[in-house]
Amino acid sequence: MRINSIRSFLQLYHEMNISKASAQLFITQQGLSRQVQALEKELNVALFERSKSGMIPTPICEQLYPHFQKMYDEYAAVLETIDAAGKEEKKSLSIAFAYGLSNCINTDFIFDYQKEHTEINMKIEEWSQSICIQKLLKGELQLAFLVTPIDQKLFRSFSLAEDYMFAAIHKNHPLAAEDTPFDFSRLDGEKIITGAPENALREMFDYFCEVTNISPRIIVSSSYSLNFVNAMTENAGIATVTSAMARRITNPDIVIRRLLTPEPGLMYCCTPHQTKCGKELTGLLRYVKRYFENMPEKRFKET
Repeated sequence: MRINSIRSFLQLYHEMNISKASAQLFITQQGLSRQVQALEKELNVALFERSKSGMIPTPICEQLYPHFQKMYDEYAAVLETIDAAGKEEKKSLSIAFAYGLSNCINTDFIFDYQKEHTEINMKIEEWSQSICIQKLLKGELQLAFLVTPIDQKLFRSFSLAEDYMFAAIHKNHPLAAEDTPFDFSRLDGEKIITGAPENALREMFDYFCEVTNISPRIIVSSSYSLNFVNAMTENAGIATVTSAMARRITNPDIVIRRLLTPEPGLMYCCTPHQTKCGKELTGLLRYVKRYFENMPEKRFKET
Protein backbone atom coordinates (compact mmCIF):
# COMPACT_ATOMS: atom_id res chain seq x y z
CA MET A 1 0.00 0.00 0.00
CA ARG A 2 1.65 3.22 -1.20
CA ILE A 3 1.53 6.35 0.90
CA ASN A 4 0.82 8.44 -2.24
CA SER A 5 -2.33 6.38 -2.87
CA ILE A 6 -3.47 6.99 0.71
CA ARG A 7 -2.80 10.71 0.39
CA SER A 8 -4.77 10.84 -2.89
CA PHE A 9 -7.63 8.94 -1.31
CA LEU A 10 -7.78 11.37 1.64
CA GLN A 11 -7.67 14.44 -0.58
CA LEU A 12 -10.44 13.08 -2.82
CA TYR A 13 -12.52 12.18 0.25
CA HIS A 14 -12.17 15.76 1.58
CA GLU A 15 -12.88 17.49 -1.75
CA MET A 16 -15.47 15.06 -3.18
CA ASN A 17 -14.32 16.40 -6.55
CA ILE A 18 -11.56 14.89 -8.64
CA SER A 19 -10.66 18.19 -10.32
CA LYS A 20 -10.24 20.07 -7.03
CA ALA A 21 -8.40 17.17 -5.38
CA SER A 22 -5.90 16.81 -8.23
CA ALA A 23 -5.25 20.56 -8.19
CA GLN A 24 -4.51 20.43 -4.45
CA LEU A 25 -2.11 17.53 -4.99
CA PHE A 26 -0.48 19.14 -8.07
CA ILE A 27 -1.08 16.00 -10.16
CA THR A 28 -3.28 15.33 -13.17
CA GLN A 29 -6.82 14.03 -12.81
CA GLN A 30 -5.74 10.86 -14.61
CA GLY A 31 -2.87 10.39 -12.15
CA LEU A 32 -5.20 10.80 -9.19
CA SER A 33 -7.69 8.34 -10.67
CA ARG A 34 -4.95 5.74 -11.23
CA GLN A 35 -3.77 6.00 -7.61
CA VAL A 36 -7.28 5.60 -6.18
CA GLN A 37 -8.05 2.75 -8.58
CA ALA A 38 -4.84 0.98 -7.55
CA LEU A 39 -5.93 1.27 -3.91
CA GLU A 40 -9.38 -0.10 -4.76
CA LYS A 41 -7.82 -3.01 -6.65
CA GLU A 42 -5.47 -3.79 -3.76
CA LEU A 43 -8.34 -3.75 -1.23
CA ASN A 44 -10.86 -5.31 -3.66
CA VAL A 45 -13.49 -2.71 -2.76
CA ALA A 46 -15.13 0.28 -4.45
CA LEU A 47 -14.27 3.45 -2.55
CA PHE A 48 -16.14 6.10 -4.57
CA GLU A 49 -19.11 6.34 -6.89
CA ARG A 50 -19.35 9.01 -9.59
CA SER A 51 -22.37 11.32 -9.62
CA LYS A 52 -23.36 14.66 -11.14
CA SER A 53 -22.44 16.36 -7.88
CA GLY A 54 -18.99 14.72 -7.71
CA MET A 55 -17.37 11.68 -6.10
CA ILE A 56 -19.55 9.99 -3.44
CA PRO A 57 -17.84 7.82 -0.78
CA THR A 58 -19.21 4.27 -0.57
CA PRO A 59 -20.20 2.80 2.82
CA ILE A 60 -16.92 0.86 3.04
CA CYS A 61 -15.07 4.10 2.18
CA GLU A 62 -16.68 5.80 5.18
CA GLN A 63 -15.51 2.96 7.40
CA LEU A 64 -11.95 2.96 6.03
CA TYR A 65 -11.47 6.73 6.08
CA PRO A 66 -10.52 7.10 9.79
CA HIS A 67 -7.99 4.26 9.49
CA PHE A 68 -6.36 5.81 6.42
CA GLN A 69 -6.30 9.22 8.11
CA LYS A 70 -4.57 7.72 11.14
CA MET A 71 -2.03 5.94 8.93
CA TYR A 72 -1.21 9.15 7.07
CA ASP A 73 -0.99 11.21 10.28
CA GLU A 74 1.49 8.71 11.72
CA TYR A 75 3.52 8.83 8.50
CA ALA A 76 3.60 12.65 8.69
CA ALA A 77 4.72 12.41 12.32
CA VAL A 78 7.58 10.15 11.26
CA LEU A 79 8.69 12.72 8.68
CA GLU A 80 8.55 15.52 11.28
CA THR A 81 10.68 13.46 13.68
CA ILE A 82 13.26 12.80 10.99
CA ASP A 83 13.29 16.48 9.97
CA ALA A 84 13.72 17.61 13.58
CA ALA A 85 16.55 15.13 14.11
CA GLY A 86 18.25 16.43 10.98
CA LYS A 87 18.06 19.99 12.26
CA GLU A 88 19.54 18.97 15.60
CA GLU A 89 22.41 17.24 13.83
CA LYS A 90 23.09 20.31 11.70
CA LYS A 91 26.24 21.89 13.06
CA SER A 92 25.85 25.35 14.58
CA LEU A 93 28.29 28.22 14.90
CA SER A 94 27.63 31.37 16.94
CA ILE A 95 29.63 34.34 15.66
CA ALA A 96 29.70 37.96 16.80
CA PHE A 97 31.12 41.29 15.69
CA ALA A 98 31.94 43.98 18.21
CA TYR A 99 29.77 47.07 17.72
CA GLY A 100 31.44 49.55 15.40
CA LEU A 101 33.45 47.13 13.28
CA SER A 102 31.16 47.80 10.35
CA ASN A 103 32.77 51.28 10.30
CA CYS A 104 36.15 49.64 9.70
CA ILE A 105 35.49 46.73 7.38
CA ASN A 106 32.87 45.34 5.07
CA THR A 107 31.35 42.50 7.10
CA ASP A 108 29.68 40.91 4.07
CA PHE A 109 32.47 38.33 3.91
CA ILE A 110 30.90 36.35 6.76
CA PHE A 111 27.46 36.42 5.13
CA ASP A 112 29.02 35.24 1.85
CA TYR A 113 30.46 32.25 3.72
CA GLN A 114 27.06 31.57 5.26
CA LYS A 115 25.43 31.47 1.82
CA GLU A 116 28.03 29.02 0.55
CA HIS A 117 27.75 26.70 3.57
CA THR A 118 24.07 26.10 4.15
CA GLU A 119 24.91 22.84 5.92
CA ILE A 120 26.05 24.96 8.89
CA ASN A 121 23.54 26.82 11.04
CA MET A 122 25.40 30.11 11.47
CA LYS A 123 24.06 32.58 14.00
CA ILE A 124 25.63 36.00 13.40
CA GLU A 125 25.24 38.65 16.11
CA GLU A 126 26.54 42.07 17.10
CA TRP A 127 27.34 42.97 20.71
CA SER A 128 29.47 45.43 22.61
CA GLN A 129 33.04 44.25 22.90
CA SER A 130 32.67 43.55 26.64
CA ILE A 131 29.61 41.35 26.05
CA CYS A 132 31.42 39.53 23.23
CA ILE A 133 34.24 38.77 25.64
CA GLN A 134 31.82 37.48 28.30
CA LYS A 135 30.08 35.26 25.77
CA LEU A 136 33.40 33.88 24.53
CA LEU A 137 34.47 33.03 28.07
CA LYS A 138 31.13 31.28 28.73
CA GLY A 139 31.37 29.33 25.50
CA GLU A 140 28.24 30.99 24.10
CA LEU A 141 30.21 32.18 21.05
CA GLN A 142 32.51 30.05 18.93
CA LEU A 143 34.10 33.07 17.25
CA ALA A 144 34.16 36.84 17.71
CA PHE A 145 35.77 39.71 15.84
CA LEU A 146 37.23 42.22 18.32
CA VAL A 147 39.59 45.19 18.26
CA THR A 148 42.35 46.70 20.41
CA PRO A 149 42.49 46.42 23.38
CA ILE A 150 42.02 42.74 24.29
CA ASP A 151 43.77 40.41 26.72
CA GLN A 152 45.04 37.79 24.29
CA LYS A 153 45.60 35.32 27.14
CA LEU A 154 41.84 34.92 27.49
CA PHE A 155 41.34 33.42 24.03
CA ARG A 156 42.95 31.86 21.05
CA SER A 157 43.36 34.87 18.81
CA PHE A 158 45.18 36.17 15.80
CA SER A 159 45.21 39.61 14.20
CA LEU A 160 43.49 40.08 10.87
CA ALA A 161 44.02 43.71 9.95
CA GLU A 162 45.61 46.93 11.14
CA ASP A 163 44.18 50.37 10.63
CA TYR A 164 45.01 53.91 11.66
CA MET A 165 42.93 56.27 13.75
CA PHE A 166 42.31 59.64 12.14
CA ALA A 167 41.27 63.08 13.33
CA ALA A 168 38.67 64.92 11.26
CA ILE A 169 39.27 68.63 11.90
CA HIS A 170 37.62 71.80 10.69
CA LYS A 171 40.02 73.77 8.50
CA ASN A 172 40.01 76.69 10.98
CA HIS A 173 41.31 74.57 13.86
CA PRO A 174 45.00 75.21 14.72
CA LEU A 175 45.88 71.54 14.29
CA ALA A 176 44.51 71.62 10.74
CA ALA A 177 47.43 73.79 9.68
CA GLU A 178 49.80 70.87 10.17
CA ASP A 179 50.05 68.62 7.13
CA THR A 180 51.62 65.62 8.87
CA PRO A 181 50.34 63.01 11.36
CA PHE A 182 50.38 64.19 14.97
CA ASP A 183 50.62 62.43 18.30
CA PHE A 184 47.43 61.17 19.91
CA SER A 185 48.37 62.90 23.16
CA ARG A 186 47.77 66.29 21.51
CA LEU A 187 44.04 65.62 21.84
CA ASP A 188 44.38 66.41 25.55
CA GLY A 189 41.77 69.01 26.52
CA GLU A 190 40.30 69.14 23.00
CA LYS A 191 36.55 68.94 22.30
CA ILE A 192 35.97 65.48 20.84
CA ILE A 193 33.21 64.02 18.67
CA THR A 194 33.29 60.24 18.93
CA GLY A 195 31.23 57.06 19.04
CA ALA A 196 28.83 55.82 21.68
CA PRO A 197 30.36 54.16 24.78
CA GLU A 198 29.34 50.63 23.68
CA ASN A 199 31.12 51.11 20.34
CA ALA A 200 34.34 49.08 20.13
CA LEU A 201 36.18 51.94 18.44
CA ARG A 202 35.15 54.27 21.27
CA GLU A 203 36.59 51.72 23.69
CA MET A 204 39.82 51.86 21.71
CA PHE A 205 39.81 55.66 21.93
CA ASP A 206 39.22 55.57 25.71
CA TYR A 207 42.02 53.03 26.07
CA PHE A 208 44.48 55.25 24.19
CA CYS A 209 43.45 58.18 26.40
CA GLU A 210 44.23 56.09 29.50
CA VAL A 211 47.59 54.93 28.12
CA THR A 212 48.66 58.47 27.20
CA ASN A 213 47.16 59.95 30.39
CA ILE A 214 45.13 62.63 28.62
CA SER A 215 41.63 63.99 29.26
CA PRO A 216 39.81 65.18 26.13
CA ARG A 217 36.30 66.63 26.49
CA ILE A 218 33.68 64.44 24.82
CA ILE A 219 31.05 66.80 23.42
CA VAL A 220 29.29 64.34 21.09
CA SER A 221 29.00 60.64 21.87
CA SER A 222 26.84 59.02 19.21
CA SER A 223 26.63 56.15 16.76
CA TYR A 224 26.00 58.83 14.14
CA SER A 225 29.08 60.96 14.81
CA LEU A 226 29.91 60.94 11.09
CA ASN A 227 26.71 62.91 10.46
CA PHE A 228 27.95 65.66 12.80
CA VAL A 229 31.24 65.88 10.91
CA ASN A 230 29.58 66.14 7.51
CA ALA A 231 27.29 68.87 8.83
CA MET A 232 29.99 70.83 10.67
CA THR A 233 30.07 74.49 9.65
CA GLU A 234 32.55 75.82 12.20
CA ASN A 235 35.40 74.75 14.43
CA ALA A 236 33.15 72.75 16.79
CA GLY A 237 35.56 69.99 17.74
CA ILE A 238 37.70 67.09 16.54
CA ALA A 239 36.13 63.82 15.42
CA THR A 240 38.05 60.57 15.77
CA VAL A 241 37.31 58.34 12.79
CA THR A 242 38.48 55.15 11.13
CA SER A 243 39.98 54.94 7.65
CA ALA A 244 36.64 53.74 6.26
CA MET A 245 34.77 56.59 7.97
CA ALA A 246 37.32 59.13 6.70
CA ARG A 247 36.55 58.09 3.12
CA ARG A 248 32.88 58.91 3.74
CA ILE A 249 33.47 62.47 4.89
CA THR A 250 32.10 64.82 2.23
CA ASN A 251 32.33 68.13 4.11
CA PRO A 252 34.78 70.34 2.13
CA ASP A 253 35.66 72.29 5.29
CA ILE A 254 37.09 69.19 7.00
CA VAL A 255 40.70 68.03 6.77
CA ILE A 256 41.90 64.60 7.86
CA ARG A 257 45.08 63.98 9.84
CA ARG A 258 46.37 60.61 10.99
CA LEU A 259 46.81 60.15 14.72
CA LEU A 260 49.98 58.51 15.99
CA THR A 261 48.46 56.19 18.58
CA PRO A 262 50.48 54.45 21.34
CA GLU A 263 49.57 51.05 19.87
CA PRO A 264 48.35 49.86 16.49
CA GLY A 265 44.63 49.61 15.97
CA LEU A 266 44.20 45.89 15.32
CA MET A 267 41.23 43.68 14.56
CA TYR A 268 41.35 40.18 15.98
CA CYS A 269 39.62 36.89 15.32
CA CYS A 270 39.03 35.21 18.70
CA THR A 271 37.84 31.75 19.74
CA PRO A 272 37.47 30.37 23.29
CA HIS A 273 40.19 28.12 24.68
CA GLN A 274 37.60 25.50 25.64
CA THR A 275 36.01 25.26 22.19
CA LYS A 276 37.09 22.28 20.12
CA CYS A 277 37.90 23.28 16.57
CA GLY A 278 35.68 20.88 14.65
CA LYS A 279 35.73 20.86 10.88
CA GLU A 280 33.04 23.56 10.69
CA LEU A 281 34.96 26.06 12.83
CA THR A 282 38.29 25.05 11.30
CA GLY A 283 36.89 25.65 7.82
CA LEU A 284 35.55 29.06 8.81
CA LEU A 285 38.84 30.11 10.42
CA ARG A 286 40.74 29.03 7.33
CA TYR A 287 38.37 31.09 5.17
CA VAL A 288 38.70 34.17 7.40
CA LYS A 289 42.50 34.03 7.36
CA ARG A 290 42.60 33.60 3.59
CA TYR A 291 40.08 36.39 3.06
CA PHE A 292 42.09 38.96 5.02
CA GLU A 293 45.42 37.81 3.59
CA ASN A 294 44.10 38.38 0.08
CA MET A 295 42.10 41.52 0.85
CA PRO A 296 43.74 44.53 -0.82
CA GLU A 297 44.94 47.09 1.70
CA LYS A 298 42.97 50.30 1.45
CA ARG A 299 44.68 53.09 3.34
CA PHE A 300 43.15 56.51 3.54
CA LYS A 301 45.47 59.08 2.02
CA GLU A 302 45.34 62.36 3.92
CA THR A 303 44.87 65.43 1.79
